[in-house]
This record gives sequence, structure tokens and C-alpha cells, in this order.
Amino acid sequence: MNSFEIEQASYAKARLKTRHASLTRLLLLTGLCMLLGASNMRPALTSLATVLTDVEQALAVGRLWTGFITTAPVLCFGIFGLLAPWLAGRLGLERAIALLLLLLFMGLALRIQVSSVGLVVSTLISGAAIGMAGVLLPVVIRRDFPERAGIATGLYTMAMSIGGASAASLTPILERATGTWTFALAIWSLPALATALAWGGLSLVLHRAGRMARLPHFSALLRDRVAWNVTAFMGLQAGLAFVVLGWLPTLLRDRGYGGLEAGLVTSVSILAQTVTALLVPPLATRRIPPAPLVIAVLGATIAGFLGLLYASVDVRIVSALVLGLGQGGLFGLALLFISLRSPSPEAAAMLSGMSQSIGYLGAALAPFMVSMLRGFSDATGGPAVFFLAVAVLCSAFGLRAARAGFVLTQMEGTRPVLSSSTRGKGP
Repeated sequence: MNSFEIEQASYAKARLKTRHASLTRLLLLTGLCMLLGASNMRPALTSLATVLTDVEQALAVGRLWTGFITTAPVLCFGIFGLLAPWLAGRLGLERAIALLLLLLFMGLALRIQVSSVGLVVSTLISGAAIGMAGVLLPVVIRRDFPERAGIATGLYTMAMSIGGASAASLTPILERATGTWTFALAIWSLPALATALAWGGLSLVLHRAGRMARLPHFSALLRDRVAWNVTAFMGLQAGLAFVVLGWLPTLLRDRGYGGLEAGLVTSVSILAQTVTALLVPPLATRRIPPAPLVIAVLGATIAGFLGLLYASVDVRIVSALVLGLGQGGLFGLALLFISLRSPSPEAAAMLSGMSQSIGYLGAALAPFMVSMLRGFSDATGGPAVFFLAVAVLCSAFGLRAARAGFVLTQMEGTRPVLSSSTRGKGP
């Protein structure tokens, strides 16, 4: 090899090294934006839940309005989640997420006004934005981190839990400091705006359209048993989660807790989710089969919830921790199953759309049922029985979703490509 060839080889090697470093920085930036997006997926719910009693009194609204305001976000998750793959196909994944976060900012900012109608409009806008963004963010995991789906899903759910816990704990404090619940609710629009700008910047950094392939409707999956198992598990665990997010502070206040104490206990529960949200998905992909993990986290969820409602108040923090550990693992597994059961990013977008849209439509019944059961029984008895029944169904479908397999790999309009780590096998 002469000196010219050596020089050319060195140059090519340097270029390859530079490209590798650039790709690494891009993936880190994408991962950071993904975590910021996840942290904005729950404050709209948890912030309102902690001051809901004060909102009811200030606006002089009844149980029907309260049931609607706690159910509406989940309905929006299901209805508007259907549009998410279409929006990503038109704008590109990054631009679509940036637009949705900007919409979330606008919805949350509306909460600065004292109005029952304004709060309903704010909730509908925020729910629509979160519903679509929640479908698209897991697709980023399948597209950009296919070999690290477990840890990426864990970090995603951990960030979501931190965001929800922060809103649950800080909103009552902000309300007391400012003397108004409107400012305490509207302040959560600012993180959404900052995250929207971050995703907008990411779309510019990529220097590419970032468009996903035009996707067929998820009706291609409606006859797929694996897809329905994942959808049912997603919806049932979401129902449990939205009962806690929307009603736990109120149920605790029904039991005699003060507003700050109920918010603190709820915050502890949500914050505890970060532990299992981070640990359970990687464990399910590398060390422990998913099925035992489904049973373990559901058992913890039931024990923690019933403990908060019926055990001595002396163990309220322990019960909150157990509940949080269970629910963090549940949601982590639900998101992980989208990646594990999808042979390609296109399939992941379809399965994410189906599981979260149909799943959340079913889950919307859960907070509404709790609202109604509080009126027809003692404050906690009806909700407790309902929570237990949903948990039993969740375990049945969770065990089915844990079985190895993929959703349809031959879908019109897509070209599923299996990664080397998943080709021909399940988790």
C-alpha cells in the first residue's frame, strides 16, 4: 500500500469515526427529547386531581361534572390517538410531537381562568394532545433504540412518573402559596412549551423530513389475537392508573386526609413508580420472563391500593410505595409489549395506535365508574371492589400478552424488518 492509499484509508476511517460520533450525539439528543416529552404526559391529570375538591367547591359543580372532568382526558386519549400515525405520516415524527406539545401548552395555559367551561375545554385540548403524543413517543423507542427497548422503555416510564409525581406534590403547595388553584394548574403549561421547543429544535437538527411511511389503519390488526391481548392489557392497566391519578387524592380526603397530606401520599405513590418503571422492562427482556412480573406488579398494585383505603394510617407511606411500585411496573410492561410484539417501527406505530386508542377508550369507564360508585355506596367500598375486579381481568390479559410472538408481519403498505435481536423469536 502506497502513501496515497494509506492517506485515503486514514481519511475514510476518520470520516467513519466522525459519523459514528455524530450519530451518537443525535441519539442522545433524541433520547433527551423523548424523556422530556414523557415527563409532560401526566401533570395535566395529577395536578387537577390534587385540587379537585377545591375546584368542586369554587365552581359549585356536581358529581356528574366531576365524573366528566376526570373521564374526559382518557376518552380523548382513545379518540384522538387514532389520528397520531396519520399526523406523523404527514408532518414527520419529530414535527408532529413538537406540534402536539405546543397544543398541550395551549390547553394547560387555559386553566388560568376560573370557569367550569374553560376547565372542560382545557381538559379536552390537553387530553387530545397527550393522547396523540402518547401514541407517537413509544414509536421513537422502536425506531431509534430497537436493541435497547427494555432500558429505553424503563427510562421513558420513569420520566413519566417523575412528571406526574412532581405535579401531584407541588400543585397543592403552589395553590397555598398563591391563594389560587388556577395559577397552580396553569403553571404546568411552561414545561410543555419548553419541551415543544426542544422537539422543534430536534426536527431542525435532523436535516431530514423524518416522515414515517404512510401507514394502513390498524384495522389490519383487528383479527390479530396478539394485538388484542396487548390492547386489553394496556386498557385495563390504564384504567387502574387513571383511578389512582384521578381519584386517589379525593378518596383519601373522603377518608379524612387533608389536602396537602392527600397530595403528598399520591405523590409518593407516583414517584415510587420510577423504580419499577426503570427496572421491570429491562428485567422482562433479559433476566425474568414477563409472566411472573405481570403477577408480581399486579399483586403490589392491589395490596397498595387497598392498604391506603383500609389499613392503618400509620402505614400510609408504605402502602403508597407498594402501590407505586406495582403501577410503575404495569405501565412499563404495557409499553414494552408494544415493542416486543412489533417486528418493525411501522408495526409498532399501528400497535401503539390500536392499544392506546381502543385501550384508553375502555379505560375511560374506570374513573367515571368510581365517580358513580362514590354516590351509591360508602365513599371507598364501591371503588375498592371495582378496582379489584379490573385488576383480576388485567392479570388474565397480561399473562396472554406476555407470551412470545409478533403481530402480523405481512401488512399491506408496510415492509416490516425484524431486528437482529428479535428475528424469529419473542422476548
